[in-house]
Amino acid sequence: MSATIYECEVLPADDFIVSWGINEGDQLGPPETCALGDVYRLTSTRHLRRLTLRMDDRITVLRDHSDSCSDTGQLPAGVDVTPLCQMRLMAQDGDLLDMVLLMIGAQRFALPLGPIRPAVNYALIDVNTDDTGFRLSEIVQGCFGAGTRITTADGSLVPIEQIEQGCMVLTRDHGAQPVRWIGKVTLRRFGDFAPVVIPAAGLGNLRSLHLAPRQRIFLYQRGDKRLGARAEILLQARQLVGSAGITQPEGGFVTYYSLAFDEHQIIYAEGVPMESLLVSRATLTRLPATLCSDLKTRFPHLHSNSHFAQDLSSDTLSGAARDTIFSAYSPFPAKAK
Repeated sequence: MSATIYECEVLPADDFIVSWGINEGDQLGPPETCALGDVYRLTSTRHLRRLTLRMDDRITVLRDHSDSCSDTGQLPAGVDVTPLCQMRLMAQDGDLLDMVLLMIGAQRFALPLGPIRPAVNYALIDVNTDDTGFRLSEIVQGCFGAGTRITTADGSLVPIEQIEQGCMVLTRDHGAQPVRWIGKVTLRRFGDFAPVVIPAAGLGNLRSLHLAPRQRIFLYQRGDKRLGARAEILLQARQLVGSAGITQPEGGFVTYYSLAFDEHQIIYAEGVPMESLLVSRATLTRLPATLCSDLKTRFPHLHSNSHFAQDLSSDTLSGAARDTIFSAYSPFPAKAK
C-alpha cells in the first residue's frame, strides 16, 4: 500500500484547560474523562508543532519541524501516532470546530481541523471514539487535475496548467473575472487523494474530468423533483463514485490545480459548472504550508463568501438519488446516440 504524506499542526493537550464544567481547572485528558458541556480554552499557541506524518498501515512522525532548541524538544522520527477520538466543539459565537485527539509517543496532542482561536471558550458537544481516522478528504489539496480545460472570457477552452494570474475566466454569475491565485500540488494517487474520474459526457462534460474528491459540482435542477430545498445544488465529486462509470482509481501521482478569484465563483471545467477555491480563514488550515503562505499574502482579508447554492450532503444522495442526477439533473441535455 502506498504511503500518504500529510502535513499538519498540532497543539499539546495540556494547553487546553477546562474553564467551566465538571472538569473545571483540568487539562484536556483522554476521551474517557471528557464530559459533554465542559468549556475548553486554548491558553497558548507557543507550543504549536508542525508535523509531517507518514500514513500507510500505521501512522508515524516523518519529521517534526519545531525548533530543536525549544523547551519541549522535537518529536523523534518514526514515533507512532494513534488517533484517540474526534471531538466537536462550539465556540461562544456559534462557530463549530472539529478536532482529533492524538497520542504521539507518550504525549497527547490536539489536531484542530479548522481555525482555532486562543482565549475563546469552546463547549464540548460531541466525542466520537468509533471514527478516529484523519479526515484527510476534508483537506483542500486542489480542485482540478492537470489537463482540465477551463472556459475563458472569449469562450476558449484552456488547459488549467496554462491559466495564468490575471487571465480572464468566464463565471456563471459575474461574467469574465480575473484569476487572482493559482495553486498547484502533486500527491500520490491513493485513498482520499485519488482523483474522481468522470467519463466524457457523464455530466455533459466534453472530455473526461479528473477532480479532487471534495471538488464541488454545480447542478441546476429543473422541474418539481429536487434534491434539497433549492434549484441550485453543489455536490462533491466523491459522492458520485460508483454511478455512471465514475471511478476513483489509485496508483502513481496526480497534480491538482486550484483557481481563486476576488470572490467565490462558479466556473466551467470541460463545460460543466464547478466551484472555484473558496478563500476563507478555514482554507489556511487545509492547505500545505507553502500554498497557505502564498494564499494568505494575496488574500490578506480572507473574506470570500460561499456561493448561494445548497451544499448537498452525502445522506441525501442514495443510489436512486444519484441515478436521478444523471437522468434529470445533468447541466446539459444528453447527447443523441
